[in-house]
Amino acid sequence: MNAPAEIFEQIRQHGEYLANRNNKIPRGKQLTLSGVDLTGVKLVGANLQRTVFQGCRFYCADLRDADFTQAVLSGCDFSGADLTNAHLIWANLRGADLSRAILKGTRFENADMRPMTEPPTPPHGKGGTVSLSDSMLHNTNLTQAKLLGASFVGAILDGAILENADLEGADFSYATLNAVQLKGAKLHEANFRLADLSPDMFKQIKGSDARVPEPVAQHILDEAVRQHMRWVDSDGTAGRRAVMVGWYLARAHLAQVNLSGADLRRTNLANANLHGAKLICTDLREANLMYANFTDADLRGAMIEGARGLPTTLKI
Repeated sequence: MNAPAEIFEQIRQHGEYLANRNNKIPRGKQLTLSGVDLTGVKLVGANLQRTVFQGCRFYCADLRDADFTQAVLSGCDFSGADLTNAHLIWANLRGADLSRAILKGTRFENADMRPMTEPPTPPHGKGGTVSLSDSMLHNTNLTQAKLLGASFVGAILDGAILENADLEGADFSYATLNAVQLKGAKLHEANFRLADLSPDMFKQIKGSDARVPEPVAQHILDEAVRQHMRWVDSDGTAGRRAVMVGWYLARAHLAQVNLSGADLRRTNLANANLHGAKLICTDLREANLMYANFTDADLRGAMIEGARGLPTTLKI
């Protein structure tokens, strides 16, 4: 394991290498590390172009404004790292873990973020598909990035640029997409069914071969709620129990409704208004509840395994 002082010296030598790599008599030395733990390291603004960090751990590192252009970062763990305004243009990020990372203004143009097929570098290397789960991608540039099968589960994509990116099989479950640019992106089998999509996002992916949620017409929702409330009030002798498995109800107005005992598994209720709703013994397993309003809602006995977005202070 390299101590921070040693790392900084190697970065200095790498700077000399970059400045003189085309000379007949090269100076410095290219920075190449494998399997090193750099947890919490602060490399703000560092010039790390063409470095090699195979299977290294950058957990919660401060990498703001760092330049990893054309760097080899395959299998690296960047979970929880701050990569605000960092450059990872043309970087090799195959199999990297960027979950819970801060990626505001980060540039990934032409980055290779495909799954890593070879075994990860011990002891800190990651493998498999690239993870951007629960990360914050605000104005992040992923133009022409290769993101086959990448996980965006729970990520917040606000103004992200994914133009001409290869997103085949990418998973956007529980993600929030607002003003994302997808022009020319390959979306074959990309999964948006549990994502929170603004109306503009629906227009962008409409007609693609992505897995897109189907919005529920207001009159269908109103009738399902009405029949369910009759079912509750009559102890099951009238009306009909609401079975809304997989329904897209993002931003729906459901304040004060009684959906006790309803089946809302995998229902998308992101940003829905559930103020004062009765959800006693309601099945909410694997539902998207991100940013939903649960003020004064009654969730006693509700099943919530796998659901995302319930406030931790909420009484169940």
